Amino acid sequence: MTPDLTLRAATPDDAATISALAIQVFLDTYADDGVRPDLAREALREYAVDAFDARLREPQRRFVLAERGTGLLGFAEVHLAAQPAPAGGLIGAELIRLYVQPVAQGSGLGRRLIRAAEALASEAGLGALWLTAWDGNRRALGFYAREGYADIGATSYSFEGNSYGNRVLARELTPS
Repeated sequence: MTPDLTLRAATPDDAATISALAIQVFLDTYADDGVRPDLAREALREYAVDAFDARLREPQRRFVLAERGTGLLGFAEVHLAAQPAPAGGLIGAELIRLYVQPVAQGSGLGRRLIRAAEALASEAGLGALWLTAWDGNRRALGFYAREGYADIGATSYSFEGNSYGNRVLARELTPS
């Protein structure tokens, strides 16, 4: 990881760059057989600039950005409220997204972002951080396992009549 990398809290002014990076990572992950119309619509709907602008204004949602200079390389999106995970009977903060630009994957950036997300959850007094990851994303599943996340069950994500299996992963935290 280059020494000029910085982590910072996002503001609504960051919505456009977060949106662009999210679309890039989403399509890189899910469109391995090409960009289908349903994937395109989901990416453009879920990751629209306006959607991120609204999320950035939610009081219990935090974004941590990883930048080199003014370039966004990755982000973590955390919902800091005690919420039940969709499996495993766990309650904690949800790591909604941890997206790293493909060129920066494997550089240690993901580790820095997940530790920042864990710190936010811990500072909020939440004893666990959980997330869901597509069961076809072996790279992400391996990353979370290496970072100490246990597989606590299964769920799915559905859109436009397609359902995608997801694993529910969690890590206990020590509240600050």
